[in-house]
Amino acid sequence: MTKKSGNDLFIVDNSDDDWKVLNYLAEWTDISNKFDIATGYFEIGSLLALDGKWQKLDQIRILMGDEVTRRTQRTLNDGVGRIQGLLDASIEREKL
Repeated sequence: MTKKSGNDLFIVDNSDDDWKVLNYLAEWTDISNKFDIATGYFEIGSLLALDGKWQKLDQIRILMGDEVTRRTQRTLNDGVGRIQGLLDASIEREKL
């Protein structure tokens, strides 16, 4: 069996014991400037596991299913709340 690398795969899942999505994404952060990810189940811990790597990307887009952990839901809601606050403040500055 030959060793797989990120260049060999386009659709990745965690069914292979030796090659996980985390490995693939970690490799791709070194050769890409953006991620487009579609997943049925997203866990915020995946970004935490890639800490120091995903920050190199210019853009991350994630299309995800509606099932998430409470931690992920809380984190997403907090992020949306912060963005909403920035937008509201921006709109208020425009009015002045």
